[in-house]
Amino acid sequence: MTTAKRILIVDDEEDLAWGMSKSLSRCRNLDVRCAYDGNQALALMDNERFDLVISDLRMPGRNGFELIREIRESYPATRVIVMTAYGSEEVMERADDFGSFFYIEKPFDMGYLKQTVFSALGLSQAGFEGSVQHAGIRELVELNCFSRKDSTLWVSRRQESGAIYFRNGDVVHAECGELVGERAFYNILNWDGGRFKIRPGSASIKRTIRRDWRSLLHQCQQV
Repeated sequence: MTTAKRILIVDDEEDLAWGMSKSLSRCRNLDVRCAYDGNQALALMDNERFDLVISDLRMPGRNGFELIREIRESYPATRVIVMTAYGSEEVMERADDFGSFFYIEKPFDMGYLKQTVFSALGLSQAGFEGSVQHAGIRELVELNCFSRKDSTLWVSRRQESGAIYFRNGDVVHAECGELVGERAFYNILNWDGGRFKIRPGSASIKRTIRRDWRSLLHQCQQV
């Protein structure tokens, strides 16, 4: 049985922190907690182990810079993703304070956030699996497209199963029962959820989908 990866989100914007937590928690192998300032985050870390901290930089009281410096000193095995609305220059100017870290600029897409989380946790090479609700299938497609890698997404529910294939971040093929191409893609995305697996690499298959993935997702809303 796979041990869940524990994530702590730190942001004084409570609605944003809650939204991130809800999105990431759709993956069964992620256990997500929230803190709304640096002091609360450190209090949680004193009593619980976290594999990853996702922290905003600008917060009242103990700001993100101070929090990350404390994490580096007291919890060196914990990985860090820095969120900033002020561009990468602010982060890079303080890079010596952080050591090894990932960063994302606000505003960001939840699919991109998930890809960054998987990369930070070292999950992207081995793949990932879990359960997903209806809206989450769309997010998984976005995740694979934003990664710009070759991968395969398998989704199953009850007695049905399907697969979506990605090449360099493009959706190139889908199959579901007797359906192939766009018809299979739309069918899978309209499921009410199920189990999923993401694996790196894509089988040598004939390309049946040539439409841009954003156009596919937009069209799916009309189907």
